[in-house]
Amino acid sequence: MKKLIPVLVVFFTICNSYAIIGQSFSGPVIRKVVIDPGHGGHDPGALSPDRKLREKDINLSVAKYLGQEINKKYPEIEVIYTRTKDVAVDLDRRGTLASEQHADLFISIHVNSARKSTSVPVGPETWVFGGDRSKRRDDSYDVVLKENEVIKFEDNYKAKYEGFDPDNPQSMIVFNFQKDAIMRQSRILGSCVQQSLRQGPLSGIEKDRGMKEGGFVVLAYCSMPAILVELGFINSSADRKILASDSGRKGIAMQLFLGFEKYMETYAPNNRQGENADQTPSRKHFRVQVLASATKLPSSDPVIASNPGIRYIICEDQVFKYKYTLGDFETRDQAQKYCNELRSGTFPDAFVIAVENDRLAPIN
Repeated sequence: MKKLIPVLVVFFTICNSYAIIGQSFSGPVIRKVVIDPGHGGHDPGALSPDRKLREKDINLSVAKYLGQEINKKYPEIEVIYTRTKDVAVDLDRRGTLASEQHADLFISIHVNSARKSTSVPVGPETWVFGGDRSKRRDDSYDVVLKENEVIKFEDNYKAKYEGFDPDNPQSMIVFNFQKDAIMRQSRILGSCVQQSLRQGPLSGIEKDRGMKEGGFVVLAYCSMPAILVELGFINSSADRKILASDSGRKGIAMQLFLGFEKYMETYAPNNRQGENADQTPSRKHFRVQVLASATKLPSSDPVIASNPGIRYIICEDQVFKYKYTLGDFETRDQAQKYCNELRSGTFPDAFVIAVENDRLAPIN
């Protein structure tokens, strides 16, 4: 029987203990982005009232336009799609594909629907993975149910997702394995994307539907920052007019890209376009160094392959100039707690470092 919870992170380390003073910094870098057009094949997703407009087609179209924009502005980033045509892909496969490809980000694209049709614009909302905290049968609860129930299309889903009931998001507690650092990064990405979508053709009503947490199976299997975007409502005639047009889909994709680009500027400034690109200052934050190497490890190296969240700092004046780190924390105490976990396990030599303004900083 397939295991329910994939291995998220298997850590390693041999640490170089003298990287304490300030040096130049070259991470994090976004190398691979997985774009996931929701639904597909025998699963059409949400349908318009006349059943002619299908969510799966909108998702795929917007996903491809988004990928094109990323490739145009960031040619060094590899864009991977969970599907490029009208085929069904199991929910768990979408997330594990991203992990197998050692992706740095995962963006799942969907279209929303509500119990009643409306003529007013409703607009987007963005989700990150989180145990569903509400037992109320409100709209948010319905979104989680709707997106998760597609597992019923899959063969032998009861055995495959042992312990999870798609009709009860409360059972998502069995998937709560993601690390805090990944969740924080997901929230940053989600916030950037939601703010951008609100400025686009599907801005919706005056009140922002916001960024939310929910127990989405597709996000549960991701071992990197991941979001699920509900672009708008297919049963809103105002939203549907935009979702149905090619120009509308291009406009939505552009807003998704601008949100992605804002994340790059905020969180990953080292994906730079030329020598004169801006280097965004950052506050001091803390990481755990787990390995030092004289040369850069290839992506095929088992160490890198088993640690999708690992990043490195370059110290040019040192023999072991590649300092590999795990985690990203706002306070030293948070980083030390995480470091202690590593030390009590496989990595007894792990230690905390500080980074400020793209340089290693004094720890105190």
